[in-house]
Amino acid sequence: MAYTQDENIDFNSQLEEQNPYNIQTGDLEGLLDIISDKLIESPMVNTTTVKNNQKFIRGGSIKIGHGDGTLALYQKDVEANVEDDLQSIANQINGAFDVTINEGIDNTISISITGGGIEGGILDITNLVVGDGNPLNVSQFIPLQKQKSNVDIEKAEEFLDTNIFELLPAGDTRQSRIISFFEELNALLPPTIPNFGNPVDRVEGTDEWIDAEQYSQDNSISYAQDNPDESNIDEEQAFIHRLTDTANDANKPRTIQEIYNTILPYLTDLLEEAPTPQDDRPEYTNLSDGYLQFRNPNQGIIIRNANKDFIEGLDPDNPTWLTSDYNGLISATNQAILDNNNIADYNVANTFLLENPGTGFTITMWVRFLDKASSGTLFNFGNTTRSENPFGFKLETYVLNKDDTSRIITRQGNDINITYGKFVEEYNRKKELGLDVGPGYDNRIFNESDTARFVRLQVREYKKEGSNRYGDDGGLRDSHIGVAGDIRFDDGSEDWADGPYIGSGRKSINPGEVGGSGGDENRLLQSTYIPEDFNEWYFICATYNPEIKEDESIEKSRTNGTKDLSYTPDFWMNHLNAPDSNTRDVVVNSGFGNKCKVEIISRTDLLRARGFKV
Repeated sequence: MAYTQDENIDFNSQLEEQNPYNIQTGDLEGLLDIISDKLIESPMVNTTTVKNNQKFIRGGSIKIGHGDGTLALYQKDVEANVEDDLQSIANQINGAFDVTINEGIDNTISISITGGGIEGGILDITNLVVGDGNPLNVSQFIPLQKQKSNVDIEKAEEFLDTNIFELLPAGDTRQSRIISFFEELNALLPPTIPNFGNPVDRVEGTDEWIDAEQYSQDNSISYAQDNPDESNIDEEQAFIHRLTDTANDANKPRTIQEIYNTILPYLTDLLEEAPTPQDDRPEYTNLSDGYLQFRNPNQGIIIRNANKDFIEGLDPDNPTWLTSDYNGLISATNQAILDNNNIADYNVANTFLLENPGTGFTITMWVRFLDKASSGTLFNFGNTTRSENPFGFKLETYVLNKDDTSRIITRQGNDINITYGKFVEEYNRKKELGLDVGPGYDNRIFNESDTARFVRLQVREYKKEGSNRYGDDGGLRDSHIGVAGDIRFDDGSEDWADGPYIGSGRKSINPGEVGGSGGDENRLLQSTYIPEDFNEWYFICATYNPEIKEDESIEKSRTNGTKDLSYTPDFWMNHLNAPDSNTRDVVVNSGFGNKCKVEIISRTDLLRARGFKV
């Protein structure tokens, strides 16, 4: 207790009057505190009185009165005033009371207690508080005197820097505190993130992470404190412990887990799963009771007309899918033969074919492929590839294996096998290098499986007079499209450049046939690709349109500076405008591209496009 007073000023000169006191019955320490407070407030107690009643240690014993020695101050008033026999008085107090300090005889002090349930209402306790050898209860107070030092201003300015702009750092702004917090957090978090996301990193049958203890050895301050000999990091360089249940007592409320638990309530909107959109689309119901299934590769259906030799439009002598009046063409060609191949009559026959195109045809069917190996005809009329009098058209499916040989190239006396997988792989590599190789193959080919299924349409055409009833073979059209441009392979010694054959080749290329260095084999990769899904139905639409200017498209895509068209599937599918146009408008039917084309759509995609739930 300390007061700042001049020697002749009373301690109570600036204190306010206090209300009656109240203590617990028997509280001697509280009673002594109140007596000390009342004494120091009394006008009869001044600095001299305090000094005369202070206790000092001199010569190894406690002495009363100001002098040499060490001032003795006690933690409690009971210890400082052991001479006061007031315990029995404290035991009697029950309720509010007051301590009265009065002036006695010969400048002495009289102390009494009023109220508090004391018998008679007032009790004089002077002889219990002060007397021979019993100092007044103010020894715990220390008087302070006001002092000042005179400073020579001129000398101070000569030796001291009086321009002090900052004695203590100013308080940080809110933004500075936030920045400091994150800097400190980043510095105290372990620098490596534990690899516990993979199931193989967990103890079998538990959620415990296999390397959890090793992680603590390398990073944890808790582990460094508890196991200084085994820890791989010193305590002063260690980081925040990860889990609360494995931390020591000092760090249990200070783990990364506790940080997470603290911030979790602020991020519930990010942690909760997004609501699943309600799907109000109708579910599709099949209209038919079933479908026809071929269980073996050799099963099939033969379609014929019982009343006529041929179904209308499928007369081999009058193939109306090629021309509207094939007999007229035969008559013209026969006349040309009689006239010893008179060129004029030949032109008549050829012109008739060009000016009277046939009706063409469309084949549609739903197909589900149940394996990755079977190949064969889906629909045919006649035989387009037989060696004698081939005619008609054929829709077929075939499968290419990734490791099957596409062709054999001889370089420097060595035969080099080019597989279908290497062809696609090398093409994709060239495309990644930014070479001008067009949009490329379907990126699912040999990516989802080591096999790839395709569907193609072939049509046998006739163009000029011949020695048999079908006329001379005019060539084989098929539905392959240009997708790959000029692919170059590198066998380590030199480059090869064997571009895919664009347009209607005259050679029949079939799976399993291995050619030379020509590009016809590439056509097998350029037919319509069927994704591998044994549970999916595919709607196949195969079309032959004799009005399409395919030969002109081939010529223009090579010679008129429009090489990019040879790469572009949409052009060969009849959806880009004329090859010599300055624009590349998408149209329904441009009249250019392939005469034969095959398009597919899965049942899932078709129903989704029609607005059904799938």
